[in-house]
Amino acid sequence: TVTNTESGCSANKLEEDYITLVGSTVFTVNNFDGNLCNDEVISLTNSSSHYSEQNTGDFQWNIEGAENIDENGSDITFTYSEDGTYTWTLIYTDPVGGCVVNFDTTIFVNVDLITSDFTVDNTVICDSEGTVSLESTSLVDTDGTFIYSWTVGENSLGAGDTSSSTTHTLSSPGTYDVGLTVTNTESGCSANKLEEDFITVVGS
Repeated sequence: TVTNTESGCSANKLEEDYITLVGSTVFTVNNFDGNLCNDEVISLTNSSSHYSEQNTGDFQWNIEGAENIDENGSDITFTYSEDGTYTWTLIYTDPVGGCVVNFDTTIFVNVDLITSDFTVDNTVICDSEGTVSLESTSLVDTDGTFIYSWTVGENSLGAGDTSSSTTHTLSSPGTYDVGLTVTNTESGCSANKLEEDFITVVGS
């Protein structure tokens, strides 16, 4: 409103919806500590204050170096096959005002893929008793300290240690499952394998 104080004349103008204030563009990283274990995915959620199902097309993800990308509404999941420092970006483009807002973060991803496997020197033991040698052939990362925990039948062979091989004496006829769990103590990632009825002890 413009007013002439001497004459009292005035004029005004109103522009409706003339200024648009765009909310903050941001995303949330869900339960990821930097270590990507077997069969895990990284999950991000668009937590922007102005996000809705109606304007989902105004947002675009740019996930550097990612594989197996899957978008579902406000969420996106993806994986990596190699360690690296990656940048994750969420871009909002306002369809009316044309402003573009980026929110990003850079993070180091430690990919810790473990495959648990093993061999045994003898799967058949005669005369009711014998000792088997178990050897891990697991595929593990070059980083970290790995603990090998074995089970034979219903018995755990201790809390596990860094040795990838062990021996065990069986003295009762029957069939025995053999299991191995390999754990990276630094990342917390693990893998296990169970072979059912893997060893047979024949009675005398």
